[in-house]
Order: sequence, then structure tokens, then C-alpha cells
Amino acid sequence: MLPIDGHTNGPAYRWPEGKRIAVMVTFDFDAEYLRKSRAESKGKHMGFTDYSRGLYAPHEGLRRVLECLDTTQIHCTFFIPGAVLEAYPECCREIAERGHEIAYHTYDHNADIDLPEDEALRQLETSEVLIERLAGRKPVGSRGPLGIIHPYTMAVLEKRGYLYESTMKDCDWAYPVDDSGLVELPNEQTMDDMTYWFFTFSNPAVRSMYTTREVFGNWKDEFDALAEEGNKVFILKLHPQLIGRGSRIKPLCRFIAYMQEHGAWITTCENVARYVLAHKEAYHG
Repeated sequence: MLPIDGHTNGPAYRWPEGKRIAVMVTFDFDAEYLRKSRAESKGKHMGFTDYSRGLYAPHEGLRRVLECLDTTQIHCTFFIPGAVLEAYPECCREIAERGHEIAYHTYDHNADIDLPEDEALRQLETSEVLIERLAGRKPVGSRGPLGIIHPYTMAVLEKRGYLYESTMKDCDWAYPVDDSGLVELPNEQTMDDMTYWFFTFSNPAVRSMYTTREVFGNWKDEFDALAEEGNKVFILKLHPQLIGRGSRIKPLCRFIAYMQEHGAWITTCENVARYVLAHKEAYHG
């Protein structure tokens, strides 16, 4: 067991160049499939207005996101379902051409907790081909839709040669997964824009409409606390259809700049996972 003392309660990683914390600004580019899978997980069907809300990502939100990342000069990880790669190839190609990592996010954002392993493997193989064709390389990371992960997931990813997984919620640091060769990069619901801004009239309705100031205040407080502890990771989980609104993208740029000014190593999930594996002798779990 790791000692828990309220300050150094994680593995003794020291990030490159004396940085205080490893930050990953990640984007789930789900388009309409986010809302489609959520409705289906509740035994419902997606309505047309939800479909159109999903289209905001490729039609408007993604452009603002990419401009923000260019302005702040950071590279990020985009988790993209295979069906989105097929539906919006030009958008996805632009993501890759700007130097961002593309990772696996199922084929169609399927959040069925009873999904058979053979079907999950089929979706994985199909999406790998699509990502490699568009980005020039196979994905090395994966994130489950709507926080769903299956008992077989880690074994399948290891067999397929993946480097990391980013679905768990169990701690504030990156860690090797047993002896699998995989790294887990946990994220947390309070650092997910869907928690604050997801809106739908579909049954069951969700009307989360927090103020921009409140959301970024929460994120800043969490970043400051983890950076003070040291050796932690901070993962923002964002959706272009939500964070890409005109009123939200500028605060995101300012927040990224704030983290850069306060000791953050902001990079892709792949880079953090490779660093963790290269220094895993520091992990005493």
C-alpha cells in the first residue's frame, strides 16, 4: 500500500524540467454519437434537437477548439469514435495534421455494459483501421464511452499493443496497471464539461447550466490543489460541442495559459504514459 499522508499520497514521479504537475487537456469528439448512446443507454431514442446539438461539434465547436490550441501552443489528445472518423473525415484529418493525438473511443460510442467481448474486439479493429488510415498510425490509447469499461477491456488492449487507458476514477495520479504494460490515466467527473453543460429534453431530461465563471473556478481550485501536492496528473475531459461555445472557449484559453504559468507540463496522454513507463521504478504501489 502507498502511504497516505495528505501531501505525497501518490507515486514519486517527478515530471520533466521540474514541472509541478502533468496536465492533459483531452477532447472527446463524439458529435451526435454522444447523445445517441446516452439515449440508448436509458432505453430511449435520440430526438432531432439532440442530434442537431451534436452537430455543433463538427460545424462550429471544433474550429474554436483548434484555434485555442494553436493560440496556446499545446498538443492534445482527441478520443474519437470510428463512426465519427467516417462521418467527418476532414475534421478529423485537420486534428491529426495540427499535431494532436487521436485515440480510440469505441466505434459508435456504444455504452452497453453487456457488450460481448467479440463485438468489442470487432469495433476496436474496425476503428484502428480508420485511425491509421487518417492519422498515419494506429492508436495507442483508449477511453470508454460514458465512463463504461468492461472486465475484459485491459486484457484486450494489452493484447492489441496499447500503451494507456483513460477511464478509471480511482486516484489523482497515473499508474502502471499490474504487470500489463498499460498505464492508467484516471479522469474525474468534476473535470468533465459534460457535468456542467450537458442539456437535453429527452427523457430523462438533463438541464445542467452552470455559469462559465463557476466551472473554471472549480477547475482552477482543483488544479492548484493537485499542483501543490506534486507528482499528480490533471485531466480535463472536454467535448467540442460543449466547450466550443463562443462564451467558453476564451476562458479555456485563459485557463490553459494560467496552468502554463504555474508549473504545468501540458502534453498528450501518450507522452505522459510513455514517461510513466520509463520511470515506473519510482512507483511503489
